[in-house]
Amino acid sequence: MKTKTKMLGLALAVAAVGAIATPAAAWWQPDYAYRTKINLNASAAGITGEVARAPVLIRLHTGNFSFDDVKADGSDLRFVAGDDRTPLAFHIETWNPAEQQALVWVDVSGLKPGAPAAIYAYYGAKEKKDLKGGADVAGTFGPDYRLVWHFDAAGAPKDATSNGLNGSGAETRGPGLIGQGLTLDGTAGVAIPAGAFTGGPASVSFWVKPASDGQLLALPGLSLASEAGSLVAQANGVKSAGAALPTGTWAHVALVNDGTRTSLYLNGQAAGEVAGALSAGPATLGQGFTGEIDELRIAGAALPQAAFQLAAASEGQGARLATFDTAEQTDGGGHNYFGILFKALTPDAWAVICVLAVMLALAVWVMISKGLMLARVGGANDDFLDAYERASAARSEHAGLVDLPAGGRASTLATLYRIGQRELAKRLAEGKASGSRFALRAQSIASIRSALDAGQVREAQKLNKSMVLLTIAISGGPFIGLLGTVLGVMITFASVAAAGEVNINAIAPGIAAALLATVAGLAVAIPSLFGYNYLLSRIEEIGADNQIFVDELEKRIAETWQDVPATAIHAAE
Repeated sequence: MKTKTKMLGLALAVAAVGAIATPAAAWWQPDYAYRTKINLNASAAGITGEVARAPVLIRLHTGNFSFDDVKADGSDLRFVAGDDRTPLAFHIETWNPAEQQALVWVDVSGLKPGAPAAIYAYYGAKEKKDLKGGADVAGTFGPDYRLVWHFDAAGAPKDATSNGLNGSGAETRGPGLIGQGLTLDGTAGVAIPAGAFTGGPASVSFWVKPASDGQLLALPGLSLASEAGSLVAQANGVKSAGAALPTGTWAHVALVNDGTRTSLYLNGQAAGEVAGALSAGPATLGQGFTGEIDELRIAGAALPQAAFQLAAASEGQGARLATFDTAEQTDGGGHNYFGILFKALTPDAWAVICVLAVMLALAVWVMISKGLMLARVGGANDDFLDAYERASAARSEHAGLVDLPAGGRASTLATLYRIGQRELAKRLAEGKASGSRFALRAQSIASIRSALDAGQVREAQKLNKSMVLLTIAISGGPFIGLLGTVLGVMITFASVAAAGEVNINAIAPGIAAALLATVAGLAVAIPSLFGYNYLLSRIEEIGADNQIFVDELEKRIAETWQDVPATAIHAAE
């Protein structure tokens, strides 16, 4: 028993530490009233490899997001990783609550095919609350990115990273694929600063909607162009194989140079290859090209093909990477703690709680039915005693135990009285038949008392019927609950051991949910204990009344009929 108590104390301590350290393990922050789970399915999006880290475009609209529940400027919007505790860097490119649309870039890690992931959008913060975190434009892109242009404002393109590599040249803006985009008329292009290409591996990607053929990108030692409706890369006079690039349609274009050769990708699929390295120096985007360009990114590393598959699947028209669950809401903008606990319950804990629920239902039924029965018995006994006292005052000696209508079957005293009446009549009839001088002998009185005692025992059994269910609930409920807690704690620590990581934020919900089984056991035992003690006191009170009445009835019979001459009895009759 001491071992079990220590184990329960350890579980309580761990849960307490978890509650202090991270009160929002399953709801990131108590300041937010709403959250929406955003599922990211790499396999469904056609991503064939792991993406360690990449910006993911989240399109918010009336079909998946309620702009009525967030602040007008979106300042209370936050994004959290699938563990529901790690904040994610993000920034808003477009926020238009009037049109119920927004474009948000979120820094997501660890996307793998065949392993669905998720992130959470939190919003609906309390008014006048100084919220932590917020948009982090530069932090949305990893250290590999040297330049990111959204073309989201008029004027020269602005770099979204912290490198400050802004463009110069063409400034025409128009509706793009992602918010606003760059519109080119076949004359001047946009100059890309030399800091974007320093030699060595590099990756370039952007969205393009050609209106006609032309040069898309001129890099140090490499050019990318649309020729006869095909996308072609050329280096040192050698062209890559062409890939169809139809006019009037948005397509994602990417090229990756690993230091020895350049690979070309169109909509995330391999589209050609040329040999050669990139040199340091400036580049030009869209000089001599007619069409639209959006979302230019340059990285100082050879990014994997999966990164471009991700971009094509999450940013283009008909994006299929992200799906949205129904928004969740907490009570009053805080935590729905019981929702957290029930969500974290394991199957074994559910089984224990179901058993305890059945026990509680039985205990409540016993307490209600037994309480009503004892109330009926008590009232019937009071009515019988009143009738008995009136009959005793008016009765002549040796008139026998007369019939009393009061009490009925509910009265234990009436039942005992009828037993005494029946036994006395039988003994008196035997005395008359024998012509004995004594109406009742001492042995007859003892026999009547035995019958009364037997009746008293049977009435006590009726009163105590089903009370054993309450004793089972009192003694067994806490132990069954403790069993569920111990199993839950074991499973939680086993999962931590399998993951190889000790994190109080991860184990706190499991421990708390496991303790819910013990709470359920106590919830069964405590009311059962109070109900049992109350009912037991009522049963003992009725039992004492029965005992007193049996003693009184025996004395009355003995005083009236024992050692009485038969002639006196006959005269009285």
